Amino acid sequence: MCLNTTLKRTRRVSPCGKQQAGFLMPLALFIVVGMAALAVAISRMSGNTQSSAIYESLSVQALYAAESGMQYQMNQLLFNAVSEAEVDTRCASVNGTSISFTVSGLNNCTAQSSCSKKSNQPGRQVYELFSSSSCGAGQFIAQRSIRAAALYHE
Repeated sequence: MCLNTTLKRTRRVSPCGKQQAGFLMPLALFIVVGMAALAVAISRMSGNTQSSAIYESLSVQALYAAESGMQYQMNQLLFNAVSEAEVDTRCASVNGTSISFTVSGLNNCTAQSSCSKKSNQPGRQVYELFSSSSCGAGQFIAQRSIRAAALYHE
C-alpha cells in the first residue's frame, strides 16, 4: 500500500508516485461536442427567423394587394353611378375581375374580386364585396382576403 506524500508548498503526488493524467481529454471532448450542438441549434434558429421574416413581408404585401383590389372594386362599383340598375350592372361586371400589380411593392401579387347584391329594398341596396390576393412564388406564398359592404341609395 502506498502513502500520500506531500512536498514543499502543498504540491501533491499521487499514491505510489504516479502522476494523474487524462482528465482534460474528456473535458475538452465534452466542451467541443456541446459547442457543436449549440452552433447547430443557433444555425437552425437563424434559418427559421429568415423564413419567418420573408413570410411576414409577403403577408403584408398580400394585405395591401387585397386592399387595393377592394378600392378598385369600390371605384368601379360606385364612382359616378346614376342609378341602381347601373350599379347592379357594374357589380356583375366586377365579379371575377383579376388584377396583376406592376408597382414595385406589389409586383408579385394578384388580386381577385367578387361582388354580390345582398338586399332588395328599392332605393337602398347593399352590395357585398370580396377581394382576395396572393403574393410570392414557389415555397413562399402568402394569401389574404377582405370582405366589405357598400350601401347605394338614391
